[in-house]
Amino acid sequence: MAVQLTHKQRVLRCTGWQPYDRVPIHSPIPFDPDAWSEGRLAPWQDHPNYRRVAEVVADHCTHPGRYRSVGALFSRAYMLIPEEHVERSREQRDGSVLTTTVVHTPKGDLTSLQRSDRDVHTAWMLEPLVKTEADAEAILSVPFEPDLPDPEPFERERRAWGERGLIELSVSTPLVCVSNMMHFDTFLEWTASNRPLIERMIGTVYERIHVRLEHLLRAGVIECIWLGGSEQATPPMMSRAFYEQLVVRYDGPLIELAKSHGALVHVHCHGKIGGVIDLMMEMGADMTDPVEPPPDGDIDFAEAKRRCRRRMVLMGNIELRHLEYCTSSEIDEMVRRAIVEGGREGMMLYPSAVPLTWMSDNVSDNCLQYMESALKYGGM
Repeated sequence: MAVQLTHKQRVLRCTGWQPYDRVPIHSPIPFDPDAWSEGRLAPWQDHPNYRRVAEVVADHCTHPGRYRSVGALFSRAYMLIPEEHVERSREQRDGSVLTTTVVHTPKGDLTSLQRSDRDVHTAWMLEPLVKTEADAEAILSVPFEPDLPDPEPFERERRAWGERGLIELSVSTPLVCVSNMMHFDTFLEWTASNRPLIERMIGTVYERIHVRLEHLLRAGVIECIWLGGSEQATPPMMSRAFYEQLVVRYDGPLIELAKSHGALVHVHCHGKIGGVIDLMMEMGADMTDPVEPPPDGDIDFAEAKRRCRRRMVLMGNIELRHLEYCTSSEIDEMVRRAIVEGGREGMMLYPSAVPLTWMSDNVSDNCLQYMESALKYGGM
């Protein structure tokens, strides 16, 4: 194809299995083009190692934009309960911010504690909200009000994003909305010891997501939904049967709803997906990331391409730890294999994760190599 496509056109042609000029390249760093152009950068981003990568990203990478206007609409933190039931307080301590959250329920208050550190773009849960089965019943007792969102901010943001990439609505799979409120080992234990409670919680979240999502889809303002986190139900955590019962049962109808309104569906699932990738396709997912190579995953990228050809686009499969520790020549070979083996059609180059704090010289060099190699091998 002689004509150079925009980032958005390239992604849409790829997901539609139509001819396109080159393999789409997703940014190897967290990148907001508006923050970049307006100088609204975190301290660790306002550094030469980040800036020299960002300059190339701005020119050559598609930006998987997420709707910033959503707020807590699809937050996975507290089962989508109305914000009026949630109270937060913050305390600065030794370079960290401790956030205490109190959720007021008809059956008593629930408390969680979270820590975030300076110049690290993530957080750690020190005390989960749900610690006992009585806590689970308490969060379930909070009345839900649909609180249907105004579609206009979504449409306004989509127009502002333009051709820089396909903007996505982030929605956590209902299973993750439940597991996120407790220690993960507690969640795994309850899936075996008290399945009815876990299913009731997942089903409750599913219903709440469905109501809000359907409203936005009917308004025609959603191009794509990002449905994330089902790796928590893949081996070695859970079996294929559990994935069917706790993921497919709930994600499937959400995917069907999205596609019935013309939206694309992007399923995010780390880890060992070899035994469930067919279930993703059966649910109707248009694309999945990051299709990690062994030993992190359990399926070779070329084999995954053969299994998914013309049914689901694969986004992968360069690991963040390889960007951290490998040489540039090793990154070049990984990118070559990802693009060439199994064919360029129906794939996007995608990192398994992105740096969340200060980038070393090696990470910066490898991110540049990742993009250089993608341009070298990705032409159609």
